[in-house]
Amino acid sequence: MRRGFGYKVRKRLDAERREPVMTWRDRAPLPNGAQAMDKHLLVLVGHVADQSVRFELAEGLHVLGRAAECDVPLPEASISRRHAEMEFAGGRARIRDLGSHNGTRVNGVAVDGWREIGAGDQVALGRATLAIEAGLHSQALMTIVGDHHTSGVAISWQEATGRGGVSTSAASAARGAGKRAELFTVLAEAGNLLISTGAPEDLFEPILDLVDAAAAPGRALIVLLDEATGEPHVRASRVRGGGQAPNLMLSRTVVKRVLGERVSFLIEDAQHDAAFQSQMSIVSAGVHTAMAAPLFDNENVIGLLYADSAEIHDRYTTDELKAFSLLANCVAVALTQARYRVVESEKQRLETELGAARRIMDTLLSEDTPRVAGWELVTHLESCTEVGGDLYDIVPLPDGRVLVATGDVSGKGLGAALLVSSLMPLLRGLAGPGMEPSALVTRLDEILFAITEPIRYATLFVGVLDPASGHLSYVNAGHNPPYVVRADGAVEELPPGGPPVALLGEGDWKRREVTLDQGDLLALYSDGIPEAWNAEDEDYTDARLRNLLSASRTLPIAAIRDAVLTDLAAFVGTAPVSDDVTLVLLRRAG
Repeated sequence: MRRGFGYKVRKRLDAERREPVMTWRDRAPLPNGAQAMDKHLLVLVGHVADQSVRFELAEGLHVLGRAAECDVPLPEASISRRHAEMEFAGGRARIRDLGSHNGTRVNGVAVDGWREIGAGDQVALGRATLAIEAGLHSQALMTIVGDHHTSGVAISWQEATGRGGVSTSAASAARGAGKRAELFTVLAEAGNLLISTGAPEDLFEPILDLVDAAAAPGRALIVLLDEATGEPHVRASRVRGGGQAPNLMLSRTVVKRVLGERVSFLIEDAQHDAAFQSQMSIVSAGVHTAMAAPLFDNENVIGLLYADSAEIHDRYTTDELKAFSLLANCVAVALTQARYRVVESEKQRLETELGAARRIMDTLLSEDTPRVAGWELVTHLESCTEVGGDLYDIVPLPDGRVLVATGDVSGKGLGAALLVSSLMPLLRGLAGPGMEPSALVTRLDEILFAITEPIRYATLFVGVLDPASGHLSYVNAGHNPPYVVRADGAVEELPPGGPPVALLGEGDWKRREVTLDQGDLLALYSDGIPEAWNAEDEDYTDARLRNLLSASRTLPIAAIRDAVLTDLAAFVGTAPVSDDVTLVLLRRAG
């Protein structure tokens, strides 16, 4: 479905409650023994619409909802446009619902008014669940601060790889050939990362082992750029002797040069660097010497590698910075290869699942239609993805009548296909002798509503045809109105008579009746036909479909189908296919 299902559900307006904020943030203790959070950043992690998400919120009031203008946009159909708001200040957070359709829950309990939350709590908005991240988050390990001049050493990528000249200090010469041999050994061992078969996260510990061997740091950090935002985040860290690393402050200029210009940076002696002493950032953490190098995978910079030491006798040298830069290059190549492996593995897994789903759908939606005495019958279903959400069924019943159904499940892909695979067997199982369409749809709604996700529903047309008399008893549950094209060319609509199934959990589906005489045509279709658009963003429209069906009504029934599909393809042209296309035609023989 692209633009609706023919039945609008009125939703409650978002409440605009505004209460004065007093001193809730200063109260103690935290509820239910919740852990304290970092005072400057609130981190939400979870899954929304099958996508992993991470939001880092500064202090203040934040609106969560489906609307793009929300502070925390959550593109998920079960979430209201302005679903809830969360306030964060002084390391304390609380949340309240804004009159959403599906409510807000904390740890499974519905939120009524303000509810205080802490690290480790699970917040559910509709179908989406977000966790308040516990402990120090990634940004707590590294803060980018304003620009400060420093007398540290910077070398370009060309210099690090030996293609540019840079002087070697006396301190570097004093370290001697033994240290250089050590570094070459580390670089040789780094090659083993390139043949690893693990995910990127599996490489973090081996990478930190190599940094230990190369620089013997007091602290080491692996910082990667977020693929969505491009912001740097600490993904792994290690502190000599264990424990939690103190927050590291890096100059914005240093970070920009490392990430943007592929420049490696060396702080030889922070205790004697006047700029750092005035800044009281690295000095306050007791750092004596430090190195930062770009994680350059030979095409892109994906982050940076950082090491520092608080030992008074340590002083990293330019030669060590060169080796550290080469190590970072090897690490970056290994991490990028690992990312590609994960993507390829996930692609193969999805292809296997889609293949299985496609075979199931092919079985359910067979093009071999039954023969109905005195009637001509053709069908067509084309999915715009590997598996779709459209369906049709034509089933001879034991009492001589014929069940005729078409439908359109919300969404695309596997989720929609799973509902189709549940709906069709239920439809056939409920369609026993004497079953009327309204009772069938009511029972179908009861079953599906109880077993489907809030965002899953289906528009459905269900008719029971008496082939001998041409009498059709039907229910249209929010589906596109089928057309009865009379032998003289007049066109009648069969309008909706109730909501889609599995949407509300209740409904009143009115049964209607129509009789098809000799030469009359019944056309059932999905919105993939009238709502198909062309390169100029124009819709095919219901009127065009009606007129074409009327004009071609005397052709052989397969030719009518082909005329619709040919005209649709010509109209769409080079525009992308936007939705599944289903067409079922029945004509009473003349």
